[in-house]
Amino acid sequence: MKYRTKLYISLVSVAFVSIILGLVIFSIESEKLLLRTLRSRSLTVAATAAVELDPTLIKKTNKAIPINDPSYVTVKKILLRILKANQRDDIYITDIYTLYPDPNNPKQLLYGVEAATDPDFPGSPYQDSDAPLIIKSLNDYFVDPTYVTDPWGTWMSAYAPIKDENGDYIATIGVDINSADIHMRLEELIKFALLGLSAALILSLLIAFFLSKKVTESLDHLSNCVKEIEKGNLNIHAKLETSDEFGALSEKIDEMCKGLLERERLKMSFARYVSKHILDKIIQTETPLKIEGERRKITVLFSDIRQFTQLAENLPPEEVVHLLNEYFEQMIEVIFSQNGTLDKFIGDGVMAEFGAPLDDDEQEEHAVVAAIRMQKALEKLCEKWAQENRPIIQMGIGIHTGEAVVGHIGSEKRIEYTAIGDTVNVAARLEQATKILKTPILLSETTYLQVKDKFPFKDLGSMALPGRKEQIKVYAIDLEKV
Repeated sequence: MKYRTKLYISLVSVAFVSIILGLVIFSIESEKLLLRTLRSRSLTVAATAAVELDPTLIKKTNKAIPINDPSYVTVKKILLRILKANQRDDIYITDIYTLYPDPNNPKQLLYGVEAATDPDFPGSPYQDSDAPLIIKSLNDYFVDPTYVTDPWGTWMSAYAPIKDENGDYIATIGVDINSADIHMRLEELIKFALLGLSAALILSLLIAFFLSKKVTESLDHLSNCVKEIEKGNLNIHAKLETSDEFGALSEKIDEMCKGLLERERLKMSFARYVSKHILDKIIQTETPLKIEGERRKITVLFSDIRQFTQLAENLPPEEVVHLLNEYFEQMIEVIFSQNGTLDKFIGDGVMAEFGAPLDDDEQEEHAVVAAIRMQKALEKLCEKWAQENRPIIQMGIGIHTGEAVVGHIGSEKRIEYTAIGDTVNVAARLEQATKILKTPILLSETTYLQVKDKFPFKDLGSMALPGRKEQIKVYAIDLEKV
């Protein structure tokens, strides 16, 4: 079988398998995404409705009252408004209602107010399959992980607690989405996917045919050129008038021929001064990149934003990146102004060294000044962010002085300039300890002894740093006196 035929069959087979696999993955992931989206939106509707409802009115409806009772009518109008507002193309809420535990039987739920056209009578038992889960999670916001089935159909349901101003539980609000709508959307997605993937299969057949033809023609040409080079014909021209990889490869073959010709001329000239054995050895010798580090005294500074994970959860990713970029720009400028070296970013944290790669006799002072100015810079940033209605953040900084191995660390393929050693670990633990001691800047004793007369300090005594058994003396900068 010729290579062209094998290539064509391989391309078609890969395309076919990829399309089938893509269809399966698309169907599974689409269903997951749709369900996650609907669950998230239905839970949002439930949570929003729980906030809009007046706890006083809900308390009045938590009993068997007539459906023409003013309290019932008022709450139902609110639920109907929320229901109609959420009967959109992206989410179609079919029912919204309130539930409350039976005062005489806490394991039984009763209906309060329902927005449906034919509502359950107030005070009637709630008998759906998820009743035990609701009773177990009265104070929680949640979506039932399974579909709820009742005599009227199958539903995806979300629940949120209604609480009074004291935070005490009053009732639960439920939101239902008909599973028939969900499956209808899934079927539409799969139908469009099948049409698109069928068209892709036909197109892939045509592309595979022309591509295999072009590839084999280029391969035949390059193969013939290589055979000529093997015979010693270095004047061959392999140039292909294409802009793809084969064109680039043909250029490289021509460059190789030129290089071989130059190498032959060089060998003939240089062979007059050294033996062929030495010449070959020189030509084959390559000087690898030298990977090494040196032990030296440095001062390491670690900084980290407090409760950054919670902040990131409450902001869009783009806003988090913008905030971090603005924050890092200020911090880096301060570090550089004090002769510091930016080692790396660790998530929302910064690692910097003072006293490397160049020696610095005032490295401790420079590190402390940098920490103080970083906190001052953050204060100005927070003032600016407050005016822009953006989040206010706090930062902890740990500083320690000691010996470490500093230099290019890594492998032949990738290296970075960094510091390794216990000094780095202590500085990192000091930064973590700022959360425990609730102080913005912590120093170890080795750093403190070099700058004790230059800044206002607070002696915090000895403590065991997080993750370490040995205790060390720690000091805090009194920022109010700086």
